[in-house]
Amino acid sequence: MIRPYKHINSNFHTVQSFVNHLFLDVIFRAPYIAQAVFDTSLVLPKYKPLIDEVNDEYLLNPITECFTICKTLSKKHLKVLKRGVHQNNKIRLLCNGDLIPLEYSDIDLISEDLSQQIKIFFDKLYDKAVNKAVFYHRYGKIEDYYKNLVGKSRTCRCCGINKVLIKYHSKRSALDHYLPRNHFPFTSINTNNLLPICNTCNSTYKLAENTIFEIIKRNNRIVSKIRKQAFFPFSRINPYPRIDVEITLNKAFSEDIEPNDMNVNLVSAGYEEHVETWNRLFGIKENYLAECCSEEMQVYYEEQYMADMNFGKTHDQYVATLEANRLYDMNFLRIAYLNGINNYA
Repeated sequence: MIRPYKHINSNFHTVQSFVNHLFLDVIFRAPYIAQAVFDTSLVLPKYKPLIDEVNDEYLLNPITECFTICKTLSKKHLKVLKRGVHQNNKIRLLCNGDLIPLEYSDIDLISEDLSQQIKIFFDKLYDKAVNKAVFYHRYGKIEDYYKNLVGKSRTCRCCGINKVLIKYHSKRSALDHYLPRNHFPFTSINTNNLLPICNTCNSTYKLAENTIFEIIKRNNRIVSKIRKQAFFPFSRINPYPRIDVEITLNKAFSEDIEPNDMNVNLVSAGYEEHVETWNRLFGIKENYLAECCSEEMQVYYEEQYMADMNFGKTHDQYVATLEANRLYDMNFLRIAYLNGINNYA
């Protein structure tokens, strides 16, 4: 993460309270509830319309199936599931490596049917239910939450070079599930896990890549699964960890320079593993090298940098100007690019 998003006050945060009540107070307590079959009388009155007033296939059907399955589970298994609700929603601690999450693969070992029904519920909740009137009249629209979070900042906070749609657009860019919902249950509507990012980061590189585990495969089989630390998208660390980009050239700069003619290094003292995860998820090095070989970057070098050099400004003076606002308009990458050319020369 080049820089984090700031938390905003929003009713949309509290959808998670509905989820927690449903699973902790009802579904995972099913063996201790006298009623044999789920109905919405079992939830708090304020949450009842959220289930009753959307299509049964979205919420009621998977909830009913989950309740029935949980009736048969042991106290030990129910304790594991309850712990999963709590721990999976502590996104910051999971990113730091301080907690062990519960994954769908873990629930499969308890009950594959339960795992499937939980996934259906959370997919339908995010994709369908929250867009229904009964939800947005209570919690607000997810589009409004996105626009208030992004505001007028067009730069993707993840890669720092591509753009996201802002509050003045009628559409929005992706809200990425930072901990992928295909891997981690109970988090599909947690706003600490919903990150506005550009389409390149979301749809081209990250996809459903596991954020906090590096999966090593051989012949399409998992041979190892390594726990990794990751940047928390809403970090309150002040100052936020600085990431320096270093570009070195393997040959003299020219118009036909290609990524193979350059090397990129990402440096953040004390956050080496976070940076490694960031690069793995979003192809940061590849994106930065491609950008440095773009026509736009070459035009910038020729028309702006060289023009200032011709008017007597030194390289160090020019870079100092960029450094004064290093996160604006890819300045952090332009600094690395210009330093790479200057150092080779």
